Order: sequence, then structure tokens, then C-alpha cells
Amino acid sequence: MTLLKPSDRRERLEKIVTAWWRWYAALGAVGCVVYFLVPTIVWAQSVFALVGASAVAATVIGTRMHRPANRRAWLAIAAGTALWVLGDIVYEWIHVTRGSVPYPSLADALYLLGYPIYGFGLFLLARHKWRASERGHVANSAIVMVAFGLLTWVFAVQPSLGGEGISGIAGLVDVAYPAMDIFLLGLLAHFVGSRQWRALSYRLLTVAVALLVVTDTVNNFAIVSDSSSDRSLFDVGWIISYVLIGVAALHPSMRRITNPNIESNAHLMASFTTPTVVVLTAATLTAPIVMFIEVVRDEPIAQWGWAVLLCALALVVLVIIRITDLLRLLHTQTVQLRAVADTDHLTGLANLRALEHRLWGNAGESTVLTVDIDRFKEINDTFGRGLGDQVLVLVAERLRGVADDSILLARLAGDEFALCGASESMDPAALAHEIQLRFATPFEVGNMTLLIEASVGVASTSPTGDGEDEATPDRLVQRADLAVQAAKAAQSRVAYYDRSMDRDKSEQLIMLGELTTALETDQLRLHYQPQVDLTTMTVVGVEALLRWHHPNGTVLSPSAFLPTAERTGLIRPLTSYVLTHALAQRRQWMSDGLELSIAVNISTRNLFDDTLIGQVCTALKEFDCPPGRLTLEVTETSAMTDPVGATEALSILHAMGVQVAIDDYGTGYSSLAYIERLPVQELKIDRTFIGGMAHNPAHEAIVRSTVELARTLGLSVTAEGVEDEVTMTTLRELRCGRAQGYHLGRPTSADRLPALVAEIDARLNTATGERIS
Repeated sequence: MTLLKPSDRRERLEKIVTAWWRWYAALGAVGCVVYFLVPTIVWAQSVFALVGASAVAATVIGTRMHRPANRRAWLAIAAGTALWVLGDIVYEWIHVTRGSVPYPSLADALYLLGYPIYGFGLFLLARHKWRASERGHVANSAIVMVAFGLLTWVFAVQPSLGGEGISGIAGLVDVAYPAMDIFLLGLLAHFVGSRQWRALSYRLLTVAVALLVVTDTVNNFAIVSDSSSDRSLFDVGWIISYVLIGVAALHPSMRRITNPNIESNAHLMASFTTPTVVVLTAATLTAPIVMFIEVVRDEPIAQWGWAVLLCALALVVLVIIRITDLLRLLHTQTVQLRAVADTDHLTGLANLRALEHRLWGNAGESTVLTVDIDRFKEINDTFGRGLGDQVLVLVAERLRGVADDSILLARLAGDEFALCGASESMDPAALAHEIQLRFATPFEVGNMTLLIEASVGVASTSPTGDGEDEATPDRLVQRADLAVQAAKAAQSRVAYYDRSMDRDKSEQLIMLGELTTALETDQLRLHYQPQVDLTTMTVVGVEALLRWHHPNGTVLSPSAFLPTAERTGLIRPLTSYVLTHALAQRRQWMSDGLELSIAVNISTRNLFDDTLIGQVCTALKEFDCPPGRLTLEVTETSAMTDPVGATEALSILHAMGVQVAIDDYGTGYSSLAYIERLPVQELKIDRTFIGGMAHNPAHEAIVRSTVELARTLGLSVTAEGVEDEVTMTTLRELRCGRAQGYHLGRPTSADRLPALVAEIDARLNTATGERIS
């Protein structure tokens, strides 16, 4: 015999339990059919009572089996159902033993007692206890109850009472049955409004209640014979209601029906759904419709007038309550939505929208300080956005300590914050100084300590003095943003807006548009400057230099437009243009018998661009260029911006066989020993030192030491800016590897370069021969 594991036993038991509700539903359906097929009334009533008793048993079993949180509710439903079943049994017993059933009887007492107990269970299931937010649902239920009660009274109860009115116990019972149905209908309206509707058990129970109310109502309105021994179609509703109660209790979802914990506003909103509004509108119109029908039927007003008037008055009061709830809901939601719309969810500060509202509301001049976290992208990229969000929260806390009640503190976007207030009550210089002091203290984030710097830009709505109107709020924020961008390059990390920032920005935008057009319309050209091997005194390579032949007739050097391109994604297509055209031209020279290496400059943004390696590989393969014939020149400052990232990118290029040179060496802040750690093969000494060698001994000493150290480290050296014969001779004596400059050859177009190379080689060889002779 194989023993099952406890987990397997639980799983098998859960499968069996889960199937019980399906079996019960099937057996209940069979019972309903059998009720109408058995030949005698006694057997039919026995089947009816048996189905009802099974519903009670299923409810108790389901409650014990599933152990719901609100067991009292289900036990109350079982008790109410049991009283109805007991009423069925008593009714049939009296009928069998006496031949007729008096009215009212003990069965009626059991029936009527079952309604409030059953209803109490429904109430416990839908609502645990009274809350202020329940008022709307209760009012909805009351409106439905009043309207349904009016219809029942006028068209069912009053005709059955005749002209005698309510008299004796029989009259009270005649009124009690419709009253209980009205009570259940009100609970049903409250039931359907609950958020627990998602549970199948809840929906089954709702259908059972609805079926019970509909069957009772149809039975009340119908004209039936005094004999109750015949089976009626009305019995279908009651017997199916029993089955649905049992299925709802056995279904596993009944354990998930817990007491809802719904916020007040969400609760009120649930009571204003479209179906609810339609039902409430129809219920409110019940009184005038009934009045119209009775007038058309020419019924005496004394019989129905007071009931209609009382119901109409009750409906008016209840509708006023609902309108009050609606207005309160709209006001509360308006306040909350305004708060949400004006709040940054991460930091809890105001957002850009709230800042602009404050600026529009300020009657006088306003001042805005924009605070931007420096290198925040590096924090996100290195440690992840989760830690970046923690940093933003800590920054917000520190800025709260700077801003008093008269200053609005806002987070504009990303890592940008702003302080806004009336100009007369703010001291921008003091605030900026205080902000810098607070950022001087390192931030404790998790288990790390980070030193974070910030730049501050200041702008005011006051006129600039040249006739310009005061800035609008969005323009003011834009000016503060321009100022903070300027602050990043300032020593103090603080900058104040001035008109030149607008001009710089507009010129950059115009230039970007024109540069995009230049790429598309072939306005860019490459010029090539020869590089001479100082040992063989021959041209061995060229440096590709980009020129922009502007439509206005000027020729722009890279320094005029590359800084703007570097701040956007436009630097990528520019670099691709230079690589492809330079290597294509080298292949053309090769076919003409001219073998040259070629050097291409890449920017800081290119160096840390993931696509650079792919661009280089594609270009080398397309134009059949050996990697060793391509040199990529990187400025010293670019390489030292992020030495780790630069080392990674340059190592890949070096592994490919591409030569890497440090351009403009000596203008940065790094030592040669640190440069040696980078995978580079060449240093290009900046023209500033080369040009001053002839008359400045310090420059000559710098060049001499650089050449000697570079040779010791296995690096080749190229001197830029060779402008005369003396400088070239000195460099040869220092055993410098290569040189380029106007004395050797100026940059020229691709078609003129072969002739220039021949002329340089001839000239240098002649001069060398003369010196030797």
C-alpha cells in the first residue's frame, strides 16, 4: 500500500471538496425536475422539503469546510432557510392531517420569522458594521424599498384587503409578507452595490435572493385559488432559490467573501454607477406614475392618495440625501485630484503644474531657483534606478530645510528641482549658498556614502531693462533652466539668467537644424593634412579634418559646430560620415598607388557610445582597410572623463588592431604615467608646446621629457603645429616619431592630396640630401 505525502493528501482532498458544489448543483437540478414529475402532491411536497433541507445542510457543511471569515453571516442564512423549510413541512403536515390549512397558521409564523434572520445574514455578509460611507448605499436601498413598497401596496396589498383595511391577524399577515419582500429587495440593492461581486459564491447568493423576491412578488400580485395543494409554476423560483443557496455555500469562493475595507470615496463612487442611476431614477418616478395610473383607472383618491403622498415625500428626502452625497463626493474628489495633479508622487513635493500655478498667482515679481543634480545619470547607470530614487528623496528632504513657508519647493522632472517665491521675500544668493552648503555633506544611501553636487540657476520675472516684458511662468522656468545649464560650467556652480543665454540657445537650435540639412545635402567635406615620418622624412599618413561648406559662403571648422552636435545624437551620424568617407578615400588612393594610414578624431560622446565599435568594424570591412592603418584620435580630456569606461572601449578597439592616439596631449590634467594605463599607442603633443619650442626653453623641456618618457613606455609621439624648419629639426634631434603642421603641409582636398604628398616627399628628401652633403 502506497502512502501519500501530506501535501498530496491535501491536494486530493481539495479536488474532492472543490467538486462537491458541482455535484450538489446537479442533484439540485434533478430534484427540481422530480418535484414536477412525481404523481402525488404529498411526494412532490416531500421532494420540495428535501431540497430545502439539503440547502440548509449544504450551507452548514460549506461553512465548516471552507471556514470563511464571516461565519456568522452564513449560519444566519442557514437558520433563515431552515425556518422556511420547517414552515414548508408544517404547512404540508397541517394540510395532510386536517385537509385544509387555516390562515394564518404556524407555517406563516415560521415563514415570517425566517425573513429577518435570513436578511440579517445577508447584511452581515455585505457589510460588517456601519460606516459613514455606507449612507449612500443605504439611501439607494431605501429609495428602491419605498418605490417597490408603493407599487405593492397600491396594486397588491390594498386590493386584497378590500375596503375593510387592515383588520385582525390575517390583515397583518397580508401586509407582513410584502413588507418582508420589500426588506429583502432593499438588502438586495445594498448587496449588489458591494465590491465583493467578483466572487462567484457572492453572485450565486445574489441570484438566489433576487429569485426569491421575484417569486414572492409575482405570487403576491397574481390571483391564485385558495387551494394550495396544487403545484404551481411559482414553486420553481422557490425551489431553485434553495439550490442556489446550497451551491453558493459549497463553492470555494465563499471563503474569499470578507468584510470589505473600502475607502469612503470609492464606496460613494460605487453607488453612482450607470445602472444604479437608472434604477434610482425609475424608482423616484414611481409616485407620479402610480398617481397617473390610478387617476386613469378612476380609483377613489381616499384609497391610495395618502400612500402616494407619503412615498413621494420619502423619495424626495432620500433623493436630497443622495444629491448631497454626490456634491460631497464631487467636492472631495476635486480636492484630491487637484492634490494628485499638483504633487510629485516620488518625493511628495509640488510638481511643475503646481509651480506654474504659483507663478500665475503671484501678483508681484517672482524668482525661481532651479537645482540640478550633477552626474545623476551616472548614479542611475551605476547603482540602478531604485537607488537613484532614494537619492532624489534625500535631496528633497535637504531642500525642504532650505525653503521656508513663503517658498514653494517643487520637483520639475528627473533630477531637477525648483524653489519659487516672491522676489521681495527671497534672497537668491543666500539660498544658492545655503543649498551648496547642504550638498557639501555626503549622502547616506543604503550602505553607501555618496558625495553629490548640484548646480543652481536663478531667474526672475523682472524686466531685463531693454524693454522686454516680464516673463510668463513657463518662460521663467525656461530661463532658470538655461541658467542652471550655464551653472554647470561655472566655478561656483551658480549662474544667473541673462539675455545671452537665449541667443546661445537659439543659435544652437538653428545650427542643429542646418547641420542636419548639411548631412543630407552634401555640404560637409573632408580635408586631409599630411603626417611625416621624421626618420624617413616621407609622408606616411594623413589626418582627416571635417569642414562645413555653409550655404552662406563660409567654411566652418569642427570647433564651430561639433560641440553643439556632441550635446545631441547628431554626433553619431557625423562620426559615421567621417569614417566612411575617409576610408573610402583611402581605398581610392590605394588603387592609385598611394599607401597611407589615416587618422580620424572621435569625440567624448563617441567614445562612450555603444555603437562606435560596430561603426568601426563595418567601415573597416566595407572599404577593406587593415585595422592597423586606422588611427582613432581621442582628446586627453575625453579619455580622463571616465577612465574606466574609456579603458573598456579603447581595449576593444586595440584588440581589433585599430591604433589609438591621445590628441592634444598636455592640455588636460592627467600625467603620462596615468595615460600609460590606457590601451593607447600614440601621443600627439599639442601645438601649444610645439610652437613655443624655439623661443621658450620650458616648452622645449616639456616636449623633450614627454618624448623620452613616451619612448620608454613604448608609445610613439606625433608633434602637431610644426610651423618652421627649426622646430622640425629640433624634433628630429629629440627623436620624435612623426610631425604635422603648416611647414610640412596644409590640409587639402582629397583630389589634391597625391600631388601634395609628392611635393612634400621631394622637398624633404632634397633638404635632407643638402644637409648630409
